[in-house]
Amino acid sequence: MKHKMITTNYIDFFAGCGGLSLGLGWAGWSGVFAIEKDPMAFKTFTSNLVDEDAPYKHFNCWPDWLSKQPHSIEELVDDDANVEHLKELSGKVLLVAGGPPCQGFSVAGARNGNDPRNLLVFKQIKAISLLNPVFGIVENVGGFERKFVNRPIDGLTMSVASEAVKQLEDLGYKVGKVIINAADFGVPQVRKRVILFSIRKDFCGDIDVGRLLTDVLSRVGLEQRSYFGLATDRYVNVAEAIGDLAGGEKVPDPEFSGYETCKYKPTQSAYQRLMRKNCMDEEIPSSHRFNRHSKKIINLCEVAQKTQPPGRLSKEFLYENGCHSNKRFVLDTEKPCSTLTTAPEELIHFNQPRVVTLREMARLQSFPDDFKFYGRYTLNGPARGVDVPRNAQIGNAIPPLVGRALGIALVHIYQLVADGSTVLDGYRL
Repeated sequence: MKHKMITTNYIDFFAGCGGLSLGLGWAGWSGVFAIEKDPMAFKTFTSNLVDEDAPYKHFNCWPDWLSKQPHSIEELVDDDANVEHLKELSGKVLLVAGGPPCQGFSVAGARNGNDPRNLLVFKQIKAISLLNPVFGIVENVGGFERKFVNRPIDGLTMSVASEAVKQLEDLGYKVGKVIINAADFGVPQVRKRVILFSIRKDFCGDIDVGRLLTDVLSRVGLEQRSYFGLATDRYVNVAEAIGDLAGGEKVPDPEFSGYETCKYKPTQSAYQRLMRKNCMDEEIPSSHRFNRHSKKIINLCEVAQKTQPPGRLSKEFLYENGCHSNKRFVLDTEKPCSTLTTAPEELIHFNQPRVVTLREMARLQSFPDDFKFYGRYTLNGPARGVDVPRNAQIGNAIPPLVGRALGIALVHIYQLVADGSTVLDGYRL
């Protein structure tokens, strides 16, 4: 059966600062609207992707009924008037995507089943039921697939991911679980995530959609790395990612009084040239503020760099040097970074006595240097984990190069199905 190609448009839920949307825009997709409840993250999103002067503007048909302001997903799918507006878009959107909050699922956290954020994925599924897109994507950490044991979710006997799959299947979707590693797509970071990938069954028939996406992404990842001049036989490493952001002339930070930053050094790799593509005439990176470290932190960094191998520092070393956290890494110039979190203090620079800056974190996530972040620089105290300052925006984001690869892969899959390609015969169930 032949299908007419429709516009590659999408809606982004839990949009954060815009990592997924930026990547989808790079892949030629058009945004309809995006939902993000935090004002700082939404400011970053709209300034880069929505506003008239946004450098990556591709949300050109934002509906009049939805204000360009922070909104929670509950405001959208639990409000009768908004539900009617969503129904009017039914069948007119190709993709509904989002990465619900991961804090409750992370194995590095408390794993509290009754964290209310754990259930937000079902609000996204409600939106899918109203919008009836061809594709649905839910992205999260590996713990998303694990059943809560010590503090289970009331009334749920399986993992949140398994329940989400069941609900999507009940809506008429074929669903597959796909494990991706951001490094496969040119991101200088080993960042593994789970994707629930769904295709409307009346469109694709009875196929193994998880295996199909895995195979297509494998090819797209290599093509993407080759397209940008990145190595295809190994991953992009830390030196290639951020080597031009350290060692330049130190100057006062133009945005944060009392702090220093530095000027760019000449580019040294294809990845740096990609990240600086639109900033070659600029002297100073944005969000590249150097922390004013205590002597204790400076000493820890210097001793670690001189005496410890790159990678995760041992608990014994950290305690002996007055650090009571057991999670600190010295960046390895010859490897990609380990999974980035929202905490810059976890990553010690490879040759300077300091932790990484937010621009270096953004580079490790594949945000280009002309993508500007807004809001408070970092945040501690009672609001930590509630507000979303720049460090959390960056650390929680889907890397843009992952978003680009997903966008290209979905177009390819759509065309395979629309053309009735015999390639799909190998995926029939």
